[in-house]
Amino acid sequence: MDLYQIDYISVSGHSWLHRAPAPVKMAALIVIIAALLTLESVILQIGMLLFILVTALTTRIPVKVYLSLTLYPVVFLAILFLSVEHATLRAMMMLSVRVFAITGAVILFLLTTSFPTVFGTLGRILPAFLVAALFFTYRSIFVISDSIRNTRTALWLRGGINWRHPLAMVRYFGTALGHVIVHAIDTSQRMSDALSLRGYTNRVYYLGDRR
Repeated sequence: MDLYQIDYISVSGHSWLHRAPAPVKMAALIVIIAALLTLESVILQIGMLLFILVTALTTRIPVKVYLSLTLYPVVFLAILFLSVEHATLRAMMMLSVRVFAITGAVILFLLTTSFPTVFGTLGRILPAFLVAALFFTYRSIFVISDSIRNTRTALWLRGGINWRHPLAMVRYFGTALGHVIVHAIDTSQRMSDALSLRGYTNRVYYLGDRR
């Protein structure tokens, strides 16, 4: 999953859904998820799934990116169906449609709503320290993603990924995992020190669109 691509699409898009207010989109997402969780009709769920897909097409977001993110639950659904005995075809179909519809709605929301506007909206209803924690978690994901990408490149360049020597590869992966964890802790400490020097007081202020 390319987090940078998701963030870029949500910020640079100019469709009608990108321009819609974040509180409205967030409320609509909650209503859609609640409706999908309570509906017992497969036909209505399929109708909502088609509505979500058609809405995604009207926003001019990359179809390949949207579909690839929406299909992530396929593996988990396959494991679930293989582990459950005596599951009826109707139950499996209802669960699949429900999962894909909810995933499609959430992905559409993330691809058309920038994270600063999301945190700005959450700041009106949630405590300031909780919004700040969510924001820094979001920021840390990008930092850890960079660290994992650089470590993976280093492994390839040093010949650490070689399927002919599985034991050595496991040892290299353990070392790489330790490096990523230590780097994440060090980055977190440096970020905390920098915020303290700048007068951070457990609150993040969102000033809105200043174009």
